[in-house]
Amino acid sequence: MKLVLFLLAAVVAILLCAMLLFLTYGREKSWSLLVGSPDRGQLEIQSFKRSKTDNDALACTSGIRSDCDITLPAFEDRPEILIERLAQRIERVDPLARRVDDATNPRQLRYVTYSPIMRFPDLINIEAILRDDGRSGLLAYARAQLGKRDMGANKARLTLYLEDL
Repeated sequence: MKLVLFLLAAVVAILLCAMLLFLTYGREKSWSLLVGSPDRGQLEIQSFKRSKTDNDALACTSGIRSDCDITLPAFEDRPEILIERLAQRIERVDPLARRVDDATNPRQLRYVTYSPIMRFPDLINIEAILRDDGRSGLLAYARAQLGKRDMGANKARLTLYLEDL
């Protein structure tokens, strides 16, 4: 019995030390250390295959893809203007979002953002395209780096980002 209690106490002590180390080092840096950078580079949003797990969300202008969770209208602004407006909105409404692309393509955005408490990383890829009718189409994809379910967090995040565009 004493051995079982000793082992249980040792496991609890190890877990507490790991948690303290995780919090001291920083939640965002700890996740990067444990699972790698959440930034996976720019995604070909028009043609990629969606995650098989329930940890992503896709928003797109009608007619671009058929598997969107959120359907968007076409926009009158040029793609570059639309992307700039969206970048400003993301930075205004999400204090945990960090832009990770190098801004060399004015029609694309890439952000990493984090859940408020545990700082689980999520990646957001956004692309604006010029449609044949002269208006802009938009594709936005958000996915969790960790886990198989996000309980609708990425869909809610995209809804917030795209609101009032």
